Amino acid sequence: MSAIGKSSVVFVTLTGLLWGGWIIGAQTPEGQEALARAYRAYAEDQAAANEDLFNSDALRAIVCGGEGVERGEPKPCLAVIAAGKLFVVDAGSGAAASLARRNIPMGRLHAVLLTGVSSTQTADLGELYNDSAATRSTALMPVYGPAETQRTVDGLNQVAGLDGLEQGLQAWGPGPEPGRSVIVFEDEGLTVSAFATDGDFANRRIGYRFDYRGRSLVVGGDGRVVGAQGAENAQVVLQGAQSEVLANLHQDGYATPAEIAAQARSANAGMVVLTGAENQMAATVQVAEARAAGLQDVIAGRIGMLLEMPLRNSEINVRPL
Repeated sequence: MSAIGKSSVVFVTLTGLLWGGWIIGAQTPEGQEALARAYRAYAEDQAAANEDLFNSDALRAIVCGGEGVERGEPKPCLAVIAAGKLFVVDAGSGAAASLARRNIPMGRLHAVLLTGVSSTQTADLGELYNDSAATRSTALMPVYGPAETQRTVDGLNQVAGLDGLEQGLQAWGPGPEPGRSVIVFEDEGLTVSAFATDGDFANRRIGYRFDYRGRSLVVGGDGRVVGAQGAENAQVVLQGAQSEVLANLHQDGYATPAEIAAQARSANAGMVVLTGAENQMAATVQVAEARAAGLQDVIAGRIGMLLEMPLRNSEINVRPL
């Protein structure tokens, strides 16, 4: 058994026995210290294992939206890892805590990419900055997004007493027009580009594409990016969706699974990951509707899901982190 496996077994076993009341003297200083050692070993091993996520052998994405929903509102967040860097797409409420619980080294955070600038996408921007500031190589954290991003960032910097010039959040507005992608990062085989459809441009929404040494991933937030030119031939597309019934009820612009299925086929998209479902039942309904519309390579994006796209082959591996 590997070291991580051994420490996990110790961690789970000790914790279970403690709560079950079976550790004799667990409330003694010696018992508490033994449990503390197990917790430390587990956390250290998990953090070390998560450093492997930054190896240059794959393009990776972690669904890290805040756990659950409040008042029916989504908490979008997706972490993309490539070329040794971490990019967070959307900073929904609870995003920072979700990443911390999974021991993602926040010092690797290169930039936050916003698909929109409502409170839904920006709630945890300050938390992400604070969590990464101590170990980041620079005191500035770039934030890309629609033109309104500047106003949002200025407000957060002012509240935190940061200038946005030498330390704090630094806004960048790529401003892609429909049919024209704009590169926001390019280095070590990784290209990150922003793009928009006609409808998303009018609604101030942006999608992002990650191309890394032959692998490609598109993140659309709650926009309609699957059929966009910027998403053509993407191997994985993560797209917000809403079931047919809820879309008709709310009229809030979300694409339905059936619409996404049709667009994915026309754009020759690979796997589609539907995000934003408020519970497991809603996620199951969304996937069923997409498959009924003819899209078979579709799954629900659940919190803590890791997608790995190895560079050595064309596989897409999906597992919990």
